[in-house]
Amino acid sequence: MNLQKRIIVTEFDFRHKDYEIIGKDMMKLAQELFPICRSITGDGFRKSINILEAFYKNDKRGGAFNKYEIKSGTKVYDWEVPDEWHIKDAYIITPENEKICDFKKHNLHVLNYSTAVNDEISLEELQNHLYSNEKMPDSIPYVTSYYKRRWGFCISHNERKKLKQGLYKVYIDAEHDKNGVLNYADFFIKADKKSKDEVLISSYLCHPSMANNELSGPIILTFLAKWLKGIKNKKYNYRFVLIPETIGSIVYINKNLKELKKRVKAGFVLSCLGDDDNYSLIHSPKGNSLSDKIALHTYKNKENFKEFSFLFRGSDERQFNSPLVNLGVVGICRTRYADFKQYHTSADDLNYISAKGLLNSLKSLQELILNLECNDTYKSTVFCEPNLGKRGLYPTLNLDNKKPIISDLLAFLDGERELFEVANILDMQTYELKDLIDSLLKHKLIKRVKNEK
Repeated sequence: MNLQKRIIVTEFDFRHKDYEIIGKDMMKLAQELFPICRSITGDGFRKSINILEAFYKNDKRGGAFNKYEIKSGTKVYDWEVPDEWHIKDAYIITPENEKICDFKKHNLHVLNYSTAVNDEISLEELQNHLYSNEKMPDSIPYVTSYYKRRWGFCISHNERKKLKQGLYKVYIDAEHDKNGVLNYADFFIKADKKSKDEVLISSYLCHPSMANNELSGPIILTFLAKWLKGIKNKKYNYRFVLIPETIGSIVYINKNLKELKKRVKAGFVLSCLGDDDNYSLIHSPKGNSLSDKIALHTYKNKENFKEFSFLFRGSDERQFNSPLVNLGVVGICRTRYADFKQYHTSADDLNYISAKGLLNSLKSLQELILNLECNDTYKSTVFCEPNLGKRGLYPTLNLDNKKPIISDLLAFLDGERELFEVANILDMQTYELKDLIDSLLKHKLIKRVKNEK
């Protein structure tokens, strides 16, 4: 892959000239990653991490990922890291000598984490090892069996109905390595100001060839990080995490819980961000964390916005918000996982996502980060309304009776409301108030309140 070294460096201009090209670059990255057979362990995960790392490093702003491995069989809380899975080939030969469910044609054809098999069996017995989806009859479903050993094939429902009586040769060349490992990665972007506060941004990289459910989150996470490296005066440190879903987040929490509890002030799990239909927010259990508030503020006026309670959780926000962890993390999606018909099927392919969808998701997350960075609590330093006109902040000739935004802004800076709350009142995004806040600070008409909410 030879992507050009582009990065958005203009903090507040979302009409940047390179945006259209960046959307195409995200699609190129998706095209490179799509064919790889990934699972929660194995070479596919490692290869995918290396591709994302190479892209992140391809200009002076990026750096290397921190890569980790944990041995199969390791106990992590109530779980155990499974044996590493390797698969080389799989197929079924019908009584008519036709090869079907060919792993080399589509890697969803094999039950993910399937055991090996080499046998000849009847159709009746084969049916016990076939998985199809009646609601998506022309698509191959995605089915896994990570923690119980079984073998199986995934097949479109329409093809399954055509199977005839007779003997079927079933072949899966796979193994489970007890001496294997589970891999994961993270990397950090440091605050420009002296701060220990962190923002956690996480996505998973463990599904085989599905574009929206699998690739959109890690790709956007990587592009977001490259952009964030160019933003000056960051007040937060950013912790980016790429893991296999569920078991990966459990491992990551197990290894980093003390630091996470101490440092993380907001967190976002990225999933299913490649379509261009909806914007979705999955709230934390209490629904009132900084993550909840800033995400709702950012997305509430987006077209087709939908918000969900924690009852509708589905990705790693489950682990980051479990009662003894409780990081107040939220999930960010376009159409929420399981709400689009292509979910967990072969129909979630490169035709379902688009450069436009990925780009709009990236823009929305840039807005979220800027809102978070610009958020603070301010208090007026002047009794009554200050004379803005003598400072050049208010017109001295009243012609149209229009009240400048700065006047309303000042009226609500009471030392209690955070800036995003004031922005909600003004029907604006927090980052859109930055220049006005800077002017008011320059003229010493407001001051930051140290004891933020």
